[in-house]
Amino acid sequence: MNPEKDVETPKVENTTTSTANDSIDLLPWFQYYQKENTDFTSALFNLKQTSPISFQNSSVTILNEKGFNEIYKPFLIFNKSKNKYLDFDSYQWFLQPDGSAGFEADQQVVLVDYKKKEARQVAFFGPSYWIEDAYWKGDSVAVLLGNTYEKVPFMMKYNFNKNEVQHFEYPDTLKIEIPYSKVRLRKHGIKVE
Repeated sequence: MNPEKDVETPKVENTTTSTANDSIDLLPWFQYYQKENTDFTSALFNLKQTSPISFQNSSVTILNEKGFNEIYKPFLIFNKSKNKYLDFDSYQWFLQPDGSAGFEADQQVVLVDYKKKEARQVAFFGPSYWIEDAYWKGDSVAVLLGNTYEKVPFMMKYNFNKNEVQHFEYPDTLKIEIPYSKVRLRKHGIKVE
């Protein structure tokens, strides 16, 4: 699997994720999918590849800068020190005139250095892959939690100090009625279909 475009030659591995000890299974994303998929756990994710992070320019507006839409503020994922955050919402969806969310086909994941006022794209997905949630482990490691059109969840662990991203994939498909991405938006009062 290679959900990220333009990834340099990967190192392929076949090991399970070491994030199982991080209480990752207590995150709302895991708990939501465990309701219908009782065996769903981070311990079953397999490491598929490790590659350098491919940083790209981004035109996403930074928090508190002119043009930033406050609707996205509750969706920003800050690191422990609150000096960096991930934004995977502002490029993908927008509010339509009726107040419901409209969606772009693609999704950009942006790392913002809030101190330097610098936004850089760390991932870009077409319509078959999308990020549904994320969290930080301290200040320099971020984990993206995603899903696919085929209902195969994946995780991407970014270590910004090592300039390395690890791609993990679940070995099976999930039973899903409503994807967590829509549940997450509804939790913050955004109307979706």
